[in-house]
Amino acid sequence: MGLYAFPFYQYSQILGLADRVFSTSFFDPLNGGSVWLYENLFWLLGHPEVYVILIPSMAVALELMPVFLRKPLFSFNFAVAGIVGVVALSGLVWAHHMYMTGWAPAANYPFMLSTELISIPVGFLVLVAIGTFWRGTAWTRLPLMAVYAVVFNKMIGGVTGVYLSDVPADQYFHGSMFVVAHFHFMLMGAGLFGAMAGIAFYFPKMTGRILDERIGSIGLWTAFIGFQITFMSMFVAGLQGQPRRVLDFDDQFNLSNWISTIGAYIIGIGMLIFLAAIITSWRSGVIASSNPWGSKSLEWQTATPVPLENFPVLPVVTERPYDYGVPDPYVAEFDSMDEDLTEKAGTK
Repeated sequence: MGLYAFPFYQYSQILGLADRVFSTSFFDPLNGGSVWLYENLFWLLGHPEVYVILIPSMAVALELMPVFLRKPLFSFNFAVAGIVGVVALSGLVWAHHMYMTGWAPAANYPFMLSTELISIPVGFLVLVAIGTFWRGTAWTRLPLMAVYAVVFNKMIGGVTGVYLSDVPADQYFHGSMFVVAHFHFMLMGAGLFGAMAGIAFYFPKMTGRILDERIGSIGLWTAFIGFQITFMSMFVAGLQGQPRRVLDFDDQFNLSNWISTIGAYIIGIGMLIFLAAIITSWRSGVIASSNPWGSKSLEWQTATPVPLENFPVLPVVTERPYDYGVPDPYVAEFDSMDEDLTEKAGTK
């Protein structure tokens, strides 16, 4: 997605530089250019970039959930379909950022449809996570606690995004603090806490030590509580009509902004605590075994620290890495043979 989306923004900067340095007129309407060209190039990057951040976070969450729930993903193929659907549709939704700009009003409703459609594959990923939680035997360690935060925030961000995708609702919400709250629930709420899950999960393999779960958990939940205070208050301010990118605003928004400021400081405190857990654990944490989580995927089957060649001998893969709780076909075959032999011996 980065290979597809990022060049659009690079083109916009190259053309803008040419306008300033070489007096071209790509974006100058007085000389035949168009400001719409710049805005389209910007948002052709701007919206896929959301999923460039979101998908790795969800992938990490779905990677570690089978390990801590000791069961396969609710549907591995469903998760892959969700990621493929997001990638395919992400390039067809950019103009929902331009509903109120006056560019191509006739295109608003087709883009509204494509934006609402992308909520379906995003929903696939949430449903796979919830389905995996269902009746799972949760081993609630720090990585899984961070996944709880990811799923909760992603649900809030996804539901509020449906409102913003509708042209009539966006006429009210566009350019408001409601939008700021929504995209932070998607980017920071899923992306940041997913990164925390990944750090906690892979920390033993990266450093050879276990991340201090007591300090790390305090940091995680402090940041999570601060996050809810900050951006839930922004939802309220947006519903009240506070615009974004404004230095001076009406006194009626003072309370919401005051609460958001307190929440932002709480987020910062939580992240500093989490950073302290990383630093202290890296220096003097409990020594980790090569596979402290009992994971089945290949990266955990190597020694810690990881040898240069990973494996001295090419490993033989006999089962899928996420099939926790699924009987091993080889074990089942031997058990069946053993039962047959026992029955025959009893008969004799």
